[in-house]
Amino acid sequence: MKVFIMTDLEGATGVAGDWSDFNPGGREHDSARRLLTGDINAAIQGAYDGGANEVVVLDGHGAAFSILLEALDSRAQLIRGRRETELEGLDTSFNLMLCIGVHSMAGTPDGLLTHTLSHTEIDNVWLNGMPVGEIGLWAALSGHFNVPIGLVTGEASAIREAKVLLGNIETVAVKDATSRFAAKCLHPQVSWRMIRLAAERAVKRIDDFEPFKPEVPMELKVQYHSSDRAESVSKHYGTVRIDGRTVSCKGNNILDIYNMLLS
Repeated sequence: MKVFIMTDLEGATGVAGDWSDFNPGGREHDSARRLLTGDINAAIQGAYDGGANEVVVLDGHGAAFSILLEALDSRAQLIRGRRETELEGLDTSFNLMLCIGVHSMAGTPDGLLTHTLSHTEIDNVWLNGMPVGEIGLWAALSGHFNVPIGLVTGEASAIREAKVLLGNIETVAVKDATSRFAAKCLHPQVSWRMIRLAAERAVKRIDDFEPFKPEVPMELKVQYHSSDRAESVSKHYGTVRIDGRTVSCKGNNILDIYNMLLS
């Protein structure tokens, strides 16, 4: 049983505030990295308890140096550094994907640190006409490799988003937003136990999960924050500029259309 763990920072246990607080140089940067690594270690432990024999973790936040390698469970391998693809390292050899530290999509009214891929460059993303955030994009990308998502942990609005899209997967809400930059947070020891048990259940329930497969031909549509970005992207072959800030692309391969609009 081979498990891939995709990670982000904004949805990790205890992480709140603005990006300037927890990104490099911020007053909460070190604390946020420890808390995220704790969430991931709990998922790794649960995955092995459930029967996994190999776990690969992808550092998916920002420049991809958020996870403390020296503090990570030594049984897991870590992919870090600038990646060429959104789910770097994922392929058809994996059986299951777990998503740790997830936030909700841009525009979610009751979410914490809401955005989709970039809080400064992208306003909205639609897949086959449905608004999606990173959960939806990851699900489609992993579905390309026939890998289902079995667990999502993060902020409460992200958990609701995941359940609407993916159904009866395992989930853990580690905090609940009180505003876009503040949240009511579980104690790490509480959330880590919940994550460990949920990851164990997810691995044991692998036959309950189906890869997410959008209907083809797929249409990915992106509304950028800047018309300059839209103009630049719209010069790619196969793209269509919908309006000043929105570009779409259609195709049968999610990797191709994702890379056309979002790489």
